[in-house]
Amino acid sequence: MRRVELFFSPVCPYCPHARELLKQYKMNHPDFDYVEVDTYTEAGIERGMSLEVMAVPCLVVDDVIKLSGWPFTADDITKAVQ
Repeated sequence: MRRVELFFSPVCPYCPHARELLKQYKMNHPDFDYVEVDTYTEAGIERGMSLEVMAVPCLVVDDVIKLSGWPFTADDITKAVQ
C-alpha cells in the first residue's frame, strides 16, 4: 500500500477544502488511506522540511510531492496515487 500524506496548515484558507476532499475520497475508495500532517507542529515541520514541502495543501505519495497548492480534484488524487 502506498504511503499518502496530506500536509496542511490550520491557518490556510484552502486546507479545509483539501481535508474535506480527502475525507470524501476515502469514503468513496475504501482501499485508500492517508495521514494528515499539521505543519504547525514540530513533527510536521520536520517532516515537511525533509520532503521540501513549500506550499499547503500538499499531497505526498511515497515521499514524492504529487499535488501542491489548491485546487485539486478527486481525479487528481486518483492520478497521484496510481
